[in-house]
Amino acid sequence: MARPRSDRVASIKARLVARLTDGVHRPGDRFLSTRAVARHFGISYQTAHRLLAELGAEGMLERVAASGTYLAGGRALSRLPLLVMASRGRRKDSFGSRLHRAVETGLAAQGLDWTIRWYDEHASSSGRARSAVSALPRHALPMVWGAPDVLASCLADRRSAVLLHERPPSGIESVFIDSVSIDDFAGGVYAAQLLERQRLRGGYAILAGPAHDPRSCARVAGFLSRLRATVVHAQSWYLEGGLGVAERAVAAGRRGIFCANDRLAEAVHAWCRAARQPCPPLVGFDDAPVAERLGLTTIAIPWGELSTATAALVRRRLADDAASATHVVLSPRPVVRS
Repeated sequence: MARPRSDRVASIKARLVARLTDGVHRPGDRFLSTRAVARHFGISYQTAHRLLAELGAEGMLERVAASGTYLAGGRALSRLPLLVMASRGRRKDSFGSRLHRAVETGLAAQGLDWTIRWYDEHASSSGRARSAVSALPRHALPMVWGAPDVLASCLADRRSAVLLHERPPSGIESVFIDSVSIDDFAGGVYAAQLLERQRLRGGYAILAGPAHDPRSCARVAGFLSRLRATVVHAQSWYLEGGLGVAERAVAAGRRGIFCANDRLAEAVHAWCRAARQPCPPLVGFDDAPVAERLGLTTIAIPWGELSTATAALVRRRLADDAASATHVVLSPRPVVRS
């Protein structure tokens, strides 16, 4: 007749179960060895072996001879870089198209193969979008921009991914989400420093992107940390979004206007030209092709560094799918044009 289990051994097993279900570990992750369990909890090797065997019989662990103990339900390792981008990235001379080129240039320089899938942001949370998410290959390593459903799926499944031009939400779910992003707050500060050199009278304005966009919010906050300004929000990041509010920005920003991206600065240029009014000093953001065409002073995203950093994160993740997440934050740089 087997002796009844002591309260202490039962407590140790409960702690092992809690560790297996803590939300951090994923199927296929290596777990504690028998010797490690014995040493950590101060129990005999035989007791530790029996506890791990019980967890294996209960379907929580898998023990592989001459290899070790793993969480049950081994996962597919990431082998194929898959670029998932919002369909607006197809728009010529847009930020997304520039990002697309930068990422592909970096991957090619590393000798990596990849595929691309365009995400219809207008179908977000719809059946079509959910279908696209579920169809991601098991062996794919998603590189995600502007595809919130894909990111949400990766978080829920504890799936590795590389997030582009954005930081993942804080939380246990994000421990395997790498990211490359820009210090937007610093960029807003740089813009304020450039505009405060102007000796004109009047106030400053910020032509911001959509009100709740995190990149726009960070750029606005950086500017306001140095200068007071009237904030005018555009409905979109595009020229047409800026045209609808350009008059308000010009009226408030006679001394200078910080535009949260170069397309919005283009809108101010276009409105002033159509209204036959002098254009206030402008500072844009991104250094998109339109900035050079307009001779626009702007805050440039370091595209070369972004390209290199993204490819390095992808290669690292392909080599070690269980590595902790790495977050690369790149500083933008001012580009002054006359």
